[in-house]
Amino acid sequence: MSFTLSSRDKKNIGWTRILGLAIAVLLIITLTALSVYWLSTKDKLNAELIAPGINNPVTIKFDDNAIPHISANNLEDAWYTLGFLHATERPWQMEFNRRLASGKLSEILGPETVGVDKFIRTLGIRRAAEKQYENYPIEYKRQIQSYVEGVNAGFSRLGWALPAEFMILGAKPGTWGPADSVAWSLMMALDLGGNWHKEFLRLELSKTLDTDRIWQVLPPYPGETPPTSTNFAKMYRDLGVFKSNGLTGNQTSSLNKDFLRFLPGGFEGIGSNNWVLSGDKTVSGKPLLANDPHLGLTSPAIWYFAHIEAPKLQVIGATVPGIPGVVLGRNTNVAWGFTNTDPDVQDLYIEALDEKNPARYQTPNGFANFVLREETILVKGKEPVRFLARETRHGPVISDAYERAQKLIDTSRYAISMRWTALDDANQTLVAGFLMNQAQNIEEFKSALKHYYAPMQNVVMADKEGQIAYRAAGVAPKRSKGHGLFGSAPALGWDKQYDWGPYLSLDQLPKDNNPSKGWIATANHRVHAANDPNPLTADWHMPYRQNRIEALLLSQEKHDLASMKAMQADALSLSAIDLLPLLQQANSNHKYASDAKGLIASFNGNMSMDSAGATIYNAWAHQLTRLLFEDKLGKSFATEYGKRDFRSGVHHVMELHLAGKSDAAFWCDQASTTEVETCEQIIDLAFTRALDDLTKQLGGNPQSWTWGKAHIAVSEHRPMSKVSWLKRHFEVSRPMPGDGFTINVGFMDFGNSQNPYTVTKAASMRAVYDLADLDKSQFIYQTGQSGWINNRNYSSYANKWAKHEYLPLTMNPSSVSHTSVLKPDPNRVIEPQKKKPENRVPDRKR
Repeated sequence: MSFTLSSRDKKNIGWTRILGLAIAVLLIITLTALSVYWLSTKDKLNAELIAPGINNPVTIKFDDNAIPHISANNLEDAWYTLGFLHATERPWQMEFNRRLASGKLSEILGPETVGVDKFIRTLGIRRAAEKQYENYPIEYKRQIQSYVEGVNAGFSRLGWALPAEFMILGAKPGTWGPADSVAWSLMMALDLGGNWHKEFLRLELSKTLDTDRIWQVLPPYPGETPPTSTNFAKMYRDLGVFKSNGLTGNQTSSLNKDFLRFLPGGFEGIGSNNWVLSGDKTVSGKPLLANDPHLGLTSPAIWYFAHIEAPKLQVIGATVPGIPGVVLGRNTNVAWGFTNTDPDVQDLYIEALDEKNPARYQTPNGFANFVLREETILVKGKEPVRFLARETRHGPVISDAYERAQKLIDTSRYAISMRWTALDDANQTLVAGFLMNQAQNIEEFKSALKHYYAPMQNVVMADKEGQIAYRAAGVAPKRSKGHGLFGSAPALGWDKQYDWGPYLSLDQLPKDNNPSKGWIATANHRVHAANDPNPLTADWHMPYRQNRIEALLLSQEKHDLASMKAMQADALSLSAIDLLPLLQQANSNHKYASDAKGLIASFNGNMSMDSAGATIYNAWAHQLTRLLFEDKLGKSFATEYGKRDFRSGVHHVMELHLAGKSDAAFWCDQASTTEVETCEQIIDLAFTRALDDLTKQLGGNPQSWTWGKAHIAVSEHRPMSKVSWLKRHFEVSRPMPGDGFTINVGFMDFGNSQNPYTVTKAASMRAVYDLADLDKSQFIYQTGQSGWINNRNYSSYANKWAKHEYLPLTMNPSSVSHTSVLKPDPNRVIEPQKKKPENRVPDRKR
């Protein structure tokens, strides 16, 4: 049998062959282009290079864990090389951060980030940084300038084959300036300073809730009364602060969560743990120190580890791309760790406009003109956005750039300004960093901290001589409990009683030296006595992590590196232990209720990854929070839940319930029903809803609902996490134990509709330091050293971080993977330097 092809069939086969050939050619071209690109990328240093700007050759040895060991002949060359490394390893991260701090994201990302840029421009981050840099002593200007020259030289070396982010967005690295480094330190302060958000939330809630109710959902520190007796909700209403037609109920602002994620600050879960033990409490007889800062997880990570050696400098630890110096780490004699003190260093002011001339605002001495400046935001693919930024005697008018404020207050009569310590011209925090890195003993380290300004940090330290100490480093306004609003809600800008006076002196800040108990620990809890005459804030974190740390420190007579690491891995939630009896008594008709009750009966509050009880508990607590607050708080809850977990409010309302207080009934009754629900019914309903959600998310076998399946730590990439088909390539994700109250913290994004147990803030780094032999110190963080997705070091630390393993933090690595040498330009003409001024920094005046 034979077949004869028709002319049409022959024609179709011909076109098929041509199409197949075209696809093959296109594929070959694509693969060739990608190969040329990957081969052309300069994502690592592994050769001798001419580095314009350095004075003497610098050697960089990379150990097997990709940590660079820099050896330079002078400080300027050392900082130049660190900048060169930052630009080589993290170019996109630095470019994104430079644009974020300058309000220039929209030039490459388009109209979606105009709101971010407008807010940052209104705050005046870059302008403040420029003024602050001008006040730096010349010695430190020189060191910052050397770092900057290294950054720009590193950018220039990259050539055309830039990281994928640049290629996708059609962008190039800009020029880095000294003010960009200072500005990024201010952005870190903004990220760690969330007080103004809490003030604004109390203002927002005042429109629909009485002051007493606001103190129930945002309660004071456990065991304390509200810091002010002022009925601020009534005060705002009587003044007519609010718009009459603002958002109500469950409507949400168009200020979406993408905007909020780009804008630092205002997120709960950002904090840290640190503790230090004297030799009396250790096996070796020398101090041990541990630190794990809790920050938003990003890809690449905020940290880049490096070892820097130069005359009078021998330091290793966590650097921040964009800033010269080791922020957290150790040198040959001293180790240190930070946690966020989280003091109240930001105050909002309601400014009353002049009815006859809205270009003026009321002061204690009459009306004054706003200080105005014109800002222009360039927007990719769109016309530029121009606006006037206003300032008052307190600071920038943030209501002009904050949509929630514009929807809330009567902007024809009022504006909201902000005062913030970090914007002060006197801020020279980078000077403190340089001096800390060079400190040869604990006294020199304490002296370095006198120049630290913002963000205020709890600093624990230890030296090889066996000394341990604690300092609250930074500046804070002096406040008195019971006086005025105590910074807990927006103040009246025309009332002189709310003006700031002098800052607290160094002697008035919390401190400790070689305590007799043999240890010091901080975990964002209240760091001074309740009756301290100089309170720093009323918005401390709940003390669950601190209480657990103290219990573990006291659980054994002597500690070693292993017990320090075990403490950092601890996943017992004292918050869960407090609420768990309510869940264990809950009832439900759900088909899996019996199985779930059995799992909960054996659950002890340990948030381990193999625990189904942990999953059920967290799902119940999530639903209980929604039932208590979602209707009552309306748009505020819809916007804030995920930024904060409202768990302190849940604890407070449940305590009221158990004490038989009638106030609990208000929160438990559901406004959407005609019935009057009791708290027992709400606890039961939360259990049923939790089982419904877990069945949909994890299937019909409660035994398989292990915590590790739901509790996933996601290191977000900016901005590629916003693009669904790129997200999985740029993000780094791993399951992890813990919750928002465990030492091994895993703060969840409860506003995430797909998985409310996604971890967005956790231990961004873990480190333990052994003062008996500092080269035995260890560290880990959640991604890897490289910011290039094509580099194997992009996520090389992730598995160890998730498994709670560590890497050596040694200045003397046993092996070296590759070496690079930076050499000065032989044709460079070096002008003779003028005699250097004395290396003195004036003490901070307050």
